[in-house]
Amino acid sequence: MAFEAKDETVGELLNKVVFSVPRNQRRYVWEKDNWDELLEDILFSCRSGKKAHFLGSIVLKDEGKKEGIARYTIIDGQQRITTITLILIAIMKLFVERKMQDEFLGTIDYVMTTNNRNQKMPILTSDYHLSLEKITNRIVELNSNENITIDALVNSCILSPAKDKKIGEAIKFFYKSIHDELEKEKDNANEKLLEIRDAIIEMVLVSIISSTEEDSYTIFEILNARGQELEQYELLKNYIMRYIEPVENRDSAKEKWEEMERELGAYIKKFINQYVWHKYGIIDGMSTYRIIQKKTKGTNVNNLLDDILVKAKYYCKFIKPTIGDDGNCLDYEFRIYSFFKSKRQEQFRPLLLSLLHQRELGKLSESLYKQTLEYLYNFFVCHTIIGKEKSNNLRDTIIEYACTLESDYSDEKLLEFGGILKKKIPSYEWFEMSFNNLGWSNHTEIFRNSKDKERVKLTLEIIEKFVSQRFDITEFTIEHILPDSQGEANAHIGNMIPLESRLNGLCKDKKLEEKYDLYEQSNFSTARGIKQRYAGKEFNPSQRTKYLAKLVYNNILELEQIGNQGKKKKQ
Repeated sequence: MAFEAKDETVGELLNKVVFSVPRNQRRYVWEKDNWDELLEDILFSCRSGKKAHFLGSIVLKDEGKKEGIARYTIIDGQQRITTITLILIAIMKLFVERKMQDEFLGTIDYVMTTNNRNQKMPILTSDYHLSLEKITNRIVELNSNENITIDALVNSCILSPAKDKKIGEAIKFFYKSIHDELEKEKDNANEKLLEIRDAIIEMVLVSIISSTEEDSYTIFEILNARGQELEQYELLKNYIMRYIEPVENRDSAKEKWEEMERELGAYIKKFINQYVWHKYGIIDGMSTYRIIQKKTKGTNVNNLLDDILVKAKYYCKFIKPTIGDDGNCLDYEFRIYSFFKSKRQEQFRPLLLSLLHQRELGKLSESLYKQTLEYLYNFFVCHTIIGKEKSNNLRDTIIEYACTLESDYSDEKLLEFGGILKKKIPSYEWFEMSFNNLGWSNHTEIFRNSKDKERVKLTLEIIEKFVSQRFDITEFTIEHILPDSQGEANAHIGNMIPLESRLNGLCKDKKLEEKYDLYEQSNFSTARGIKQRYAGKEFNPSQRTKYLAKLVYNNILELEQIGNQGKKKKQ
């Protein structure tokens, strides 16, 4: 296989050359997102001290030289080369409007070439998009005295609206977008326009040229077959290393990034996605890397890296929670983050990044942070564990408030989030039905599953925390108040309380009246409350189930649980 590969600028590529796009190639398909992305890259490069943008590689088939002009068929790269031509056409129209005649004439050589017989011809032609040649000829001949709008100019050159609609739309897009950029810098608009033109012709690419069609397509297949695009975090790393200032700091920045990658391991991809969501939100049609690039525009990249490294340390609490002298979590954090990890609850992470940051900045108090974690824990138990609702439907709300709390924190906005989250719990009728289905017993087939036992324990725990007003609940066993061996009705949650293992063992085979004194010895408020509420009365598990359902729905998930202490209730 014979081919030549070389690095060159766009200006060098478009020199005494003609490119043709054969009919069998796909049509011009780039749209606004692609145009916007390329223009953003060009504008990045315009900033002083920034490197030229790298366009990637193109594959060309050498068709030989004729009358002093090198001729190539484009095998791969049609979309980029066509788009560059369309941008230059838009810029030439702006040069004419601004009476920048020298700059206009200096740009002609990048869209039109002249052979050794002094015949002019467009550098790019397409067997399918015939309008491309016509509009190139028209822009070159444009007279500075012509008073013609960009729309009229483009529309007059479109031979086939069906085929060439995108060609026309692209020129209009670049004209308007660059025009708007110039309006921002009216005093230096002409210099800015020339700077944009120069950034385009200084873009770098790798041109791979083969002398045979077979080799050209073989190279194309090698470059594209089974190729894997870089992950978003890899693109972000390259972006940061490119724009870190001063240059001497890049080795240190690389070491810090690689250390972060080692810490996060396989979670690096999720972390970067959730970092971007918490910082900037989700922008439809844009990757996380592009969101960062669009928001930062190559500036303050040092601060961006510092922020990512800080948030990566927070993220380790979620994926590797530890306690002790060298741990990364306080006791209550460890309990909740370990629980979320075990349940694969990842939707809260963007919000938690914001909360941890605001706590570190001193804007969110430790007590309110702790209460918020408990609220999220309770919500998850009620929404997902009891209600068996999917957490995915919470994403947009969580990310919206993650951004709000990160950029403009206030306690009021945090409370507002709690209220909106509460509304994600459906009607009481739905909740009561789900609550009535909570149960566990080794004597009842439908409640024998270990997952049923776990759901009951979690529910008993949040009830106990509310009643006792203690966040840290010690380990307990499930006590069936009436023997669960006497029927399915006694397998439901209304017939259960948390109880220490020692006391639970003493309760075995005893009647309820005999258990009351043992319950009073318990450290659990819900256990002690049984005697106060039911001594001398008939105990009905079904009625207590309904009571607990109302208690959880009306009190435990109340907004006041963030920022205020709930009222103690016996049950």
